[in-house]
Amino acid sequence: MASMEPTPDLRFYLAIHATLRSDIARYVRAVERATEDERSRRVALRRWAGGFVGELLEHHHAEDEHLFPDLRARVPASAAVLDRLDGDHRHMDELLVRWTDAARGLTDRGRPFDVARRELLEVSVALRDHLDEHLAVEDADVLPLFVRHYSAAEFDAVQGAAVRDARKQGRTFYVPWIVEAVDGDVRERLLAEAPMPMRILWWATRGRHARLVEAAFAGVPAEEPVPSRH
Repeated sequence: MASMEPTPDLRFYLAIHATLRSDIARYVRAVERATEDERSRRVALRRWAGGFVGELLEHHHAEDEHLFPDLRARVPASAAVLDRLDGDHRHMDELLVRWTDAARGLTDRGRPFDVARRELLEVSVALRDHLDEHLAVEDADVLPLFVRHYSAAEFDAVQGAAVRDARKQGRTFYVPWIVEAVDGDVRERLLAEAPMPMRILWWATRGRHARLVEAAFAGVPAEEPVPSRH
């Protein structure tokens, strides 16, 4: 790669990571504040969790099938950290199964509310902490490798292949979620380069997504700082 070639623009990737962190932390705070008489919020928290699971699985699909294998082949020294992240993904899959079940339990009329909320809070905190640590490794040890070893065009090609390979399941949540995670020229570029079905889906689902977020997180500000645990 010639030294004067543009390096990858990772603002989109970093914005997604930042929103993953802030959203799961916000979810923990929302569960802490949930009350038994707020059934509409509890239903929204269950639905939002299901959508967020889909976003995480799609994010990992892009990494596991495209970004990380390409990096491993190009930079053999990345194998150790990529092996660790692969193990993280497997552990996170287990947490997501538990989290989905616990979120459903929050609206189960046959379960005591306090028990259901305690179980959901426990697994939500575990997911928050694991995701925070996992993303910190990616930000510190993996993303710089893309900057050092890829041109902007090479990275865009790999990321573009991941976008084209995106799975259909969960799109009605993760498409508006992704667009809302970025702003300014990053959003403009995302929408300009996205396949037409993705742009149409965003226009069709963004209002419904905003209503779900409001129902789940009313009174729980997104801007509340996420404490560092490192």
